[in-house]
Amino acid sequence: MRDKAEAKREAVEAKEKAKREAEEAKQARKAEAMVRKEAEWAAKEKAKREAEEAMQARKAEATARKEAEWAARERAKREAVEAKEKAKREAEEAKKAREAEARVEKEAEWAAKEKAKREAEEAMEMAKREAEEAKQSRKAEATARKEAEWAVREKAKREAEEAKKAREAEVRVEKEAELAAKEKAKKETEEAKKAREAEERAKEEAELAAKEKAKREAEEVSAELHEGMVELVILSPIDLGQMKKLEEALRQVQDLRLLLIGGSLDEGIKIVISAGKPIPLVSILREMPPVEQVVKKGKEIQVSLRANL
Repeated sequence: MRDKAEAKREAVEAKEKAKREAEEAKQARKAEAMVRKEAEWAAKEKAKREAEEAMQARKAEATARKEAEWAARERAKREAVEAKEKAKREAEEAKKAREAEARVEKEAEWAAKEKAKREAEEAMEMAKREAEEAKQSRKAEATARKEAEWAVREKAKREAEEAKKAREAEVRVEKEAELAAKEKAKKETEEAKKAREAEERAKEEAELAAKEKAKREAEEVSAELHEGMVELVILSPIDLGQMKKLEEALRQVQDLRLLLIGGSLDEGIKIVISAGKPIPLVSILREMPPVEQVVKKGKEIQVSLRANL
């Protein structure tokens, strides 16, 4: 009897133990499912956040490029206006200098004429006095008059030559000033032109380098081969018509199978595909009609669809 009671007790204990272990296994499965759901949610949130950060980075880059181009254009425009104003100012100064030189020349000529006239009148008066005083001797008067006239002519001739030399010197100074102003304006114009050309060349070289880099990176990504399971992330906004066209295009690709499609139109759709052999997946996606842009982010490929107009 004791053996039966003990066996019965052991059976009850074994049953209770099995029940407890089943309950613990059930709780473990629930915890595992919860952890898996949390991990999937965290992965979705991370992908969504990374997509938003990438979009903000592209917008910031476009804004910076536009601001740099605008600043370069404004700088070139400002320098051109400054060079034009400077040349205009120097031309005005040269014009004023020529006008001042012309006035000086006219005043010098007028002064020389007045001086010659005054001296001639004085000489004539003096000759007349001397002629009156030497009236008794016509020969002496004639001699004195001739000497006075000769002296006046010689003096007038000398002063006219001096005035002529002064005018020639003023003309030379004016021409040299005009030539210097023209050379200076020409030099500054050439320097401004060279500066603009250098700036334009630097800008063109920078744009060319950026385009070459982007082209090279795009070619490297396009040439990369994919094999096995690959995750495609279709970024929102998503047009259902374009989404259906993308699925049809993927199904028509040789050695490519669609394994899973999930997600939502607002948060983005994930497509898991499998490539039976190495294929240039990025290049193939870019050639599909509904695809607007393809970007490789780590192990996943982000796809933006065209708007269905």
